[in-house]
Amino acid sequence: MTYNPISLQPINPDPRILPLLVIGTADNVRAHILRQHSLGVAEVGSWSKMIPVPNCPDKFMCILNRIMA
Repeated sequence: MTYNPISLQPINPDPRILPLLVIGTADNVRAHILRQHSLGVAEVGSWSKMIPVPNCPDKFMCILNRIMA
C-alpha cells in the first residue's frame, strides 16, 4: 500500500480577495452591515445571507469578499 497525501486546497487562492467576516447578534451584524454601506465600503446586497454560528446561541455571521486592487 502506498502513501498518498491529500493535497489541501487553499481557502482563498486569489491573494487579491479579502474575506470580511462579521460575527455577533443578529441586530449587531445588521447594524454593522448598514454602517459599512453608509460609509461606502460595500452594498448591503454584497454580503452573504446571515447564518447562525454553530454551537453559539444567538450568534450569527455574514461574509463579504472584497477584491483589493
